[in-house]
Amino acid sequence: MEILIKITCLVIAIVLHELAHGLAAYGFGDHTAKYAGRLSLNPLRHIDPMGSIFLPLLLFFTHAPFLIGWAKPVPINFMHLRPQRIGVFFVAFAGPLMNIFLALITGVFWKMGFLGNDVANTAIQINVILAAFNLLPILPLDGGRMITCFLPQNHKLFRFFDRFGLMIVIGTLMMFSSFIHKIIFVIADTILGLVNGLL
Repeated sequence: MEILIKITCLVIAIVLHELAHGLAAYGFGDHTAKYAGRLSLNPLRHIDPMGSIFLPLLLFFTHAPFLIGWAKPVPINFMHLRPQRIGVFFVAFAGPLMNIFLALITGVFWKMGFLGNDVANTAIQINVILAAFNLLPILPLDGGRMITCFLPQNHKLFRFFDRFGLMIVIGTLMMFSSFIHKIIFVIADTILGLVNGLL
């Protein structure tokens, strides 16, 4: 039951995270995600076998300090966004913002008695950690895209990170594990304080 609750909360968190990117891009003029059929709540359209299933299970069974994962990235053509720099920033921020919103809504439902403590705590923790992880200022994570929104979106830097970004993120996490964990938890504590304040 614990595994089922965690995996369910994680899938909801990452699917809506990616959907938020696609909807934000659509709002700023890029219809790539819509034409690809990714503006959908159907989790099968978004689930990545490695990031949505294998990695979360591995982290759970190895008793990792937190549970993270990812869905298939929603296809976005950043060159189509208008205005471009503002569009890039808000499209990148839309994913973490969705997770913060989900944590807040979960807290509201818990206070109203619609969710039990275990489910609410799990959902809030996963969404807060996911938001914090994605806000790390490392490309191709959302935080990295947010701080490089001023660059031309056809810059060779983005092509490099689109190709090797996942390996760089995993390598960074492995090489600087303790330091990255501390940063994630500092960001997560800040987000959690915001959510608690709003509740």
